Amino acid sequence: MRPRAAGVKHLTHEEKTQTACVLRLFGMSAAAVRQAAQAFAAEGTAVRCRSRGAETLLALQAETPAQLERARKALQRQFAAQLYGEGETTLAAATVQALEAHKKLLVCADAAAGALLETRLETVAVAEKVFDFGAMSYADEKIRAKLDAKTRRVKGGPAAMALARVQAVLRLVGTDLAAGCVERAEDTVLFVGSRRGCWVRTVADTDTPALWLLDMLRRAACGLPQAAGTSWQKYGQPIPPEFLIAHGLPDVSEAAPAKPPRKRHLLRRLLLLLLLLVLAGAAAAWYYTGGDLAALPQKLQSLGADSLPHSGAKLI
Repeated sequence: MRPRAAGVKHLTHEEKTQTACVLRLFGMSAAAVRQAAQAFAAEGTAVRCRSRGAETLLALQAETPAQLERARKALQRQFAAQLYGEGETTLAAATVQALEAHKKLLVCADAAAGALLETRLETVAVAEKVFDFGAMSYADEKIRAKLDAKTRRVKGGPAAMALARVQAVLRLVGTDLAAGCVERAEDTVLFVGSRRGCWVRTVADTDTPALWLLDMLRRAACGLPQAAGTSWQKYGQPIPPEFLIAHGLPDVSEAAPAKPPRKRHLLRRLLLLLLLLVLAGAAAAWYYTGGDLAALPQKLQSLGADSLPHSGAKLI
């Protein structure tokens, strides 16, 4: 590494790469992300936040690689569910990676959901390994006819029918996850189903439903909590009306604190106290037996016998 001139802080390109990064989050309001990032700004890490819809880019510029790593790890803990990648990683690529890493196969229950996903996934490498692009589901005439037959008598409107189609396609095709949607005048109801039930979220059309569907799938594949406002729905049960209303993201972070929870410190103190008690007991036993710990059981037994009342003694 070349020496720096006194008083001049000039970073090489390699050093800038080591001390800067861009974290990509989805499903958390920009206000909540900024609030969490302020703690690192006080430590000397420059923080810039840019948001569009539910997606937020968080740029970190630290003075040292170690400082950057501390900030990155803390934010990864705090936003474990929302953080989907770094640098140029797209949400579509992160979703495919999650499906592939967790060996989850995806199909769509209807053409509307397929249209949302196909335009985002068709350019992602290896997407065909985890998504059928309709070949085994809604685009197959035989499968589509079976889906129509199984859901023809479903009551409760388009949303109830979409929920039933998600369950039906999972059973027919035998995949791990299925997506569905109902397009309405100003919003879209999204469904991501597993074999146990289905996640439901209503998204305003101005909030890019395709990205929300990708994020729901990514979290479902990884077993992560869904974003605030996404609800769990059992198959065969009526969908509550509030599930079908579009909600914005809360401005306050609901994630765990960036710093390690204080419970860890409390547990550490309890373990230390327990260790001290054990050592104190061992020292007392050593003193009582004159260093012969093997004689401790016999001495304790004799001590207990001496403390008991003798035969014929009167209790006062």
